[in-house]
Amino acid sequence: LGANAVRLYGDDPALDHGPFFDEARSEGLSVLAGISDWPYIQMEGSCQATNFDCYDVIKQQYLDILHSGVLLPNARYHPALQAVILANEPDLKFFTGGVSAPMNPVLFCRGVISALDAILGAELEVGVAGPLPNLTASFSFGVCGACAEFGTKAGLGQMAALRLAARFPTSVGYRPRNDVARAYRERFFNSLNTANPAADFRSLFLNDYEANFPGVPVFIGEYHSPGVVDQRADLQDIMDIAANSSSLLTGISFFEYQVRYDKGGSELLFGMFDLGPTAINSFLLDDDRYTSWCLEPTKDPRGMGTLPGMVTEVFGGPGVEPDRLCPPPVPVAKK
Repeated sequence: LGANAVRLYGDDPALDHGPFFDEARSEGLSVLAGISDWPYIQMEGSCQATNFDCYDVIKQQYLDILHSGVLLPNARYHPALQAVILANEPDLKFFTGGVSAPMNPVLFCRGVISALDAILGAELEVGVAGPLPNLTASFSFGVCGACAEFGTKAGLGQMAALRLAARFPTSVGYRPRNDVARAYRERFFNSLNTANPAADFRSLFLNDYEANFPGVPVFIGEYHSPGVVDQRADLQDIMDIAANSSSLLTGISFFEYQVRYDKGGSELLFGMFDLGPTAINSFLLDDDRYTSWCLEPTKDPRGMGTLPGMVTEVFGGPGVEPDRLCPPPVPVAKK
């Protein structure tokens, strides 16, 4: 496809991730690893139960992650790891009381800053050496009306609130164990997810971002606008913005690799590959057996080719070899 990195949304520390990182490096891919929703809002005793003081929960989670192949025997990070995404859309998920509520900047900032602190604590405990991965939290493209700044601007209110909380953690009711302000300055970049087209991105977000976050790169952690007339042209437009040396946009992660059948609805519009009819393997995960199915490229709904073909063209890749996809149907002989 021509990609140079892969984004992950979680890495179960019960599994050995070393082979994945080795394979990614051999393929020339960097890895943007994410901490899943599990320790934040899903597991028993998640940091939702501690009002999003996530230090203890995330520190233990990250210690386990470090020992699952992310850290080499010499206490250095695996060279394929480029960045760690502390949380995905915490502005939409970090709330208390069991009922979704409007964005609460105190809660999502406390959650992210305490998670950042926890990572620093885990690194210190195991004596991590060598280069450290960059860090980020991927916000939504929503508007944070409760944020003190940019209350009518997509994504910007959340980023400004987090910046302030990193400088003054006690403003969100958190007392750090480590120097989170320094880590934010030296390792943090901003990121967000959007399904808006490239034509809107600069006016709705990037112009204001570049004026108010000078020198801080921003990354689109989920980019795909399936509603535009020409998806290939839209993808090329956003990549052109990222390629401009004067822009703080450093790149995008195209959303997403496989169709999410478990979500359904409009989420089915995003995946590049459908699962085909041919089983190619089976595997065990947590004592349950699953089937691996062949892949079929999803087609553009307007008849303008396939999504993998568009991504390959824009990213400049060689294309997916046909023998890596579902076999062609066997023609039925006519009698």
